[in-house]
Amino acid sequence: MQVLRIIFVHVLSALSAAVVYIFGIDYDGYIPYFLISVILFIFYLIFAAPVQYFLNRKSKRFNLKYLLIYIFFSFLVWLVFAVITDPKNTLDFLMGYEIYLFSISFAIIFWIWDSVFLQNRAKTAA
Repeated sequence: MQVLRIIFVHVLSALSAAVVYIFGIDYDGYIPYFLISVILFIFYLIFAAPVQYFLNRKSKRFNLKYLLIYIFFSFLVWLVFAVITDPKNTLDFLMGYEIYLFSISFAIIFWIWDSVFLQNRAKTAA
């Protein structure tokens, strides 16, 4: 049951983050939304799941320390992605607002869904 809640958190986070991303880049269409959601789900699964597992050992609902940790790792993933995809324009990417908007908003989205669905269950089970 815990695995299903974790997957549910990742799916909701990917769908919510895709909405933010679509509005952030000002793009319209359903197919790109679906593809972006799938890509974000994979990124959340690969990068956020280990952090989530580590933080959920001592679960605290809506803990600001957890939010800061999620923001740090989100920024780190965006930075690594920027360096891998276009190393020459990494400085330009850091000067733009998008990396900060997306890394902070994606971390907040994940933190909220994690706190609502996983942290709540951990407190009631204890």
